[in-house]
Amino acid sequence: MSAHLLLGPEAGAKEGVLREIRDGLRKEYGSELEIIRFYPFECEGGELTSALLNTSIFSDHRLVILSQAEGASAALVDEVASYLERPSEGATLVIISSELYISSKISKLIPKANTQTFYDLLEREKGEWIRSFFRRMGIMISADGVDTLIDISEDNTQELRTICTQLGLFWQIADKGRPIEEEDVDQYVFHSRQEDAFTLFPLIARGDLRQSLKSLSVILGSGESQTSILLLRGLLWQFRRLLSVQEEFASGASEFDAFAQAKVMEKGSAIKKPKDKTTYRNAAKRYTLEQTQAIIAALIKADVALKEGGSEMTATIWERLLYQIIVKRGEELYQQEFAAL
Repeated sequence: MSAHLLLGPEAGAKEGVLREIRDGLRKEYGSELEIIRFYPFECEGGELTSALLNTSIFSDHRLVILSQAEGASAALVDEVASYLERPSEGATLVIISSELYISSKISKLIPKANTQTFYDLLEREKGEWIRSFFRRMGIMISADGVDTLIDISEDNTQELRTICTQLGLFWQIADKGRPIEEEDVDQYVFHSRQEDAFTLFPLIARGDLRQSLKSLSVILGSGESQTSILLLRGLLWQFRRLLSVQEEFASGASEFDAFAQAKVMEKGSAIKKPKDKTTYRNAAKRYTLEQTQAIIAALIKADVALKEGGSEMTATIWERLLYQIIVKRGEELYQQEFAAL
């Protein structure tokens, strides 16, 4: 059968297998293989089935990819299952999900030989992966540099490969003869990537005040007039989502159910991505439900201070706020205490 199921959080390995499937099809059907990628929100009207069943005018075969299948609606699951019962010989379907399981309506119709599950690398495996990557580029990296790269790319080898490739090319162009150190990783990554509330929150969840302040500096340094307000709204959204998870825990829900039922302002906002799950797991361990409530109150109070304080006070207000969130865990912060730092 021309259908494959690639499961699990390790996106880099899944993309590697996808490339192998693509290359195999090109050898069999020619280099003009037509490739179409769908996401669940794009194919609620039968577009996926249409792409699989209609004859391609560009090539003898068509590769159709359904990414982020964990977000598929019940209707889309039924549509895929119906197709798999009578698949087309002119197309190959690859279903990709970050979850370890998918609806049995689909999984039972794909041969075991075509189903693969990819787990996150263990920390020691990530370390060896990083060292081997830079070794192939003729670059050395210190143990602290490796640890820092692991910390900032918890997700998978796909993210690791992107960061390491960019850092490696920069290092080669700069003609550095020494190993990459922790400070080099910090300087490159935190000055080259886009920072916002969604990159700051994982640092807060880990309780990393130093990196949070660095991230804050990059965000506020953008010079955009709405940056501070957007940052505040983004953090409020994240902490309200965390509060809903903690309320589910308090009612006896399992982690799976708590993440699935997460919401913000009564609107469903399930936590699905492995990296997001790690972030909210860290946050739930670090902050109690009461502390999260206090942090939300502090963020709402800061909204008034930011509007009244003027642009010259913005950085100071935010630095105090991050200290209150990370160090004091929402407890009221007094002027003398912050000034003594």
